[in-house]
Amino acid sequence: MSNRIRVGVFSPNDNRAWVRSSNLDLMLRHEALLIDALRHNDVEVIRGGEGFPREDQIAWNRELVLQQARRIAEARPDALILNQGSWTFPRDSVDAVDIYEATLETLLGTTASSAASRLLLFGYWDTQVPGLVALMAIAGALKIMGRAFQISYGRIDEDPSALEDVMSKLRFFKRRAEAAEVAAAVISRLPEQKYLQFGGESLRMPTATADPNLWQKIFKVSYDQLDQSEIVSRALAMVRWSGRPGDSDYEIVDERVRAAIEYKERTANFDFSREKLPSIHRFVLQVSMFYAARDIIEEAGATFAGIKCQDELSAKFCTACIATSYLGNDVAPDGTRQDRIYPTSCENDMDTALTQLLLHLLTGKPAAFGDFRDVEDGMLAIVNCGQHPPYFFGTPDEEGVIKDLRAEFLGQEMFYDAGGAAVRGRTPGGLRVTVARLGRENMRYHLAGMVIETVDVSPQEHERYNVSWPILRGRVPMEEKALAAMWPSNHLAFTFGDLTPHLVELAEQLGIGYRVIDGDGNEHYRPS
Repeated sequence: MSNRIRVGVFSPNDNRAWVRSSNLDLMLRHEALLIDALRHNDVEVIRGGEGFPREDQIAWNRELVLQQARRIAEARPDALILNQGSWTFPRDSVDAVDIYEATLETLLGTTASSAASRLLLFGYWDTQVPGLVALMAIAGALKIMGRAFQISYGRIDEDPSALEDVMSKLRFFKRRAEAAEVAAAVISRLPEQKYLQFGGESLRMPTATADPNLWQKIFKVSYDQLDQSEIVSRALAMVRWSGRPGDSDYEIVDERVRAAIEYKERTANFDFSREKLPSIHRFVLQVSMFYAARDIIEEAGATFAGIKCQDELSAKFCTACIATSYLGNDVAPDGTRQDRIYPTSCENDMDTALTQLLLHLLTGKPAAFGDFRDVEDGMLAIVNCGQHPPYFFGTPDEEGVIKDLRAEFLGQEMFYDAGGAAVRGRTPGGLRVTVARLGRENMRYHLAGMVIETVDVSPQEHERYNVSWPILRGRVPMEEKALAAMWPSNHLAFTFGDLTPHLVELAEQLGIGYRVIDGDGNEHYRPS
């Protein structure tokens, strides 16, 4: 695929002869201003009316609409611009999009609908003519149809901000075009995926519990459920305890647990000063829970999971933080590289786990679970109960073993009566991170997402939040109250890199709604 942006420009006109006789020069001029500005910015333009008689270059009847829309689609551009030089008949533009999409279907197959949604409505700002009126009428018509699109309006030849607005949206469309096949490949793998749910609904959170039949219908993923006691019984078989597990002398039976504890005793940063982790004993119990959960997941043929934890484990046994953290990490507790990563959500949050899975399938790397803890002064703080994978305690290109050595293990906070270790760490600054969450709106799925830029968190700043929990902070690309209002849950998934084009492509190809904010602050939206 060429690095240049390839854009189709479709320009309609009023089909009344007496209107065309007076506006044709204006319509051609406004179109030329747009095309010249694009070409000066190294954009390859496929002009729908190129080569037609002068009057027919601006499509004014049904046949011209069909011919020009097909012609643009056959060139397979990255995006389509509906250019409104003055008043036009809105249904002509809607028809052009339909024909454009139908033609793409014969060329691109399943990715045609997402290609047709890479759509920009542009109007030249001229107060003497109703170009914006046409733009708004067409936008309203596309909203009726549930189509996604972007709008730009201005004097593109005179106003640098108007040109940059257009180019910003076209650059994102180009990145979407490049991501389309990757998204399609991920969707094709979804029928191979299986979620294993340990336990039921945690803390009475409706957002954490999803209908597995709806999942199967929309996403084609499979589902299974086991009680959390399955993890406990397996874990207890790996270590012999002289008394209460986690609080008494022990003899490790499972060689993997033994190797992990010996490795951590040599290399890990433990803090036994807090009440919830007075010694390594509860950590031994937590490590055995990791291997127990991993064994069960593998035996079940699952590819991602969720653990309820609260309150049966966290109040009576120990927290599942080591399990949820390391199941989704690239390195195991014993310091060896893991062949498989199992994205795992805390509190059995099914929709966050599925979002983690999508991010993992896009990258092949870990995707974490987090809490939408705080947003202030343009900064989002992602802090949760202690299970960020250590993969995120450094940069993406660092070795996983090195990042794992930065993890700190210290006693849990007050919410967890049985205690255990949290996995504490800080994600460094200067990194782009995709934050996303599938949600349901009026029982219909949609995808929220954005890209943030991380900032360094000092130990002193970390203490503003929960002392024992991991943290990631980053600048958000939108107003903070609007962000809080759009987010579908208290939870989120995140991974390194800017995957916002991929999120839009995934949602388009899955046929679900989305609201995604790109790095320039542009909102990409389709209704649920």
